[in-house]
Amino acid sequence: MNASIRKLLFGALVCSAGSAVAAPVGYSVNADGVPGDALHVIELDSGTSVERGTVQSAQGTFLDIEGMAFDASGQLWAVDDERLRLFPVGSTGLVSQAEERPLTGLGALAGNDFGMTFSCDGDLYLSSVANQALYRVAMDGTATELGSLGQRISALAAYGKPARLYGLGNGLQDDQGTRDNRSLYEIDTQTGATSLIGELGPAAADYFEAGLAFASDGTLWALTDRRTATQDLGSQVLQLDPATGSATLIATTSVAGFESLAIAPPAGCSDDNDGGDPPPPGNDRWPQIPTLDVYGRLAAILLLLIVGGTALRGRS
Repeated sequence: MNASIRKLLFGALVCSAGSAVAAPVGYSVNADGVPGDALHVIELDSGTSVERGTVQSAQGTFLDIEGMAFDASGQLWAVDDERLRLFPVGSTGLVSQAEERPLTGLGALAGNDFGMTFSCDGDLYLSSVANQALYRVAMDGTATELGSLGQRISALAAYGKPARLYGLGNGLQDDQGTRDNRSLYEIDTQTGATSLIGELGPAAADYFEAGLAFASDGTLWALTDRRTATQDLGSQVLQLDPATGSATLIATTSVAGFESLAIAPPAGCSDDNDGGDPPPPGNDRWPQIPTLDVYGRLAAILLLLIVGGTALRGRS
């Protein structure tokens, strides 16, 4: 193989490797989809998703998962509003019944539309739309109310140490189109008091509930549920500016009904090198899933063509 071919191969490999990490993957459950209640891995730059399996334990399928987040170890956790349970989720969606923890101490028994996030300190925060409250939750499921949010917030994301906590408004009040709140807020982790950052703007279509999560590089992502009573609309993948609340549309999923989003363990933590993207190396619960964006696929095709052409010329 001559030098020019070797250079082309090297360039193609570099392009492929670079594009493979261009955007992180997210994890969500299409709790509002039909059929739904399955764990999906989503390429955030393209909206392409792969179903990993129905989220279920020996007691049956979880029908209303509305919050998901990774803890510092890389374990994925979820909360279900129908059963009021906190539990770890396996990479295929399976849940050990022995590891389910009943949620207690909440002010509402239904309609919570939970937001969920872990902080660098290991604190688990939940928000409830039903009573507009912020909770700190022990890992046995005991919730302690920290204060009133004063807003209908259905998604949470924490970043840094000490934690800066962000919340996203519920969008619409219901899937009939009643207007509610489309803004990003910063939340006081001691009192629950909210400070308005800004409205999402025109890039974000109408939505009813959402997921919110930081990637390990500090990028804030949102995944909105746009399914209505009459239309199975795919979810929008958005990047949000934490300083202004402004949204940039990145992609739209073909699957409808996503209400949660988990991307990485707590990020911006000075003592753990920003948490790192899930899954951590060697973590069998969350095996690495290789992904390529459009440019990565083109580079990979180019590489195959070059190798194939070289092999054919070598035989002639």
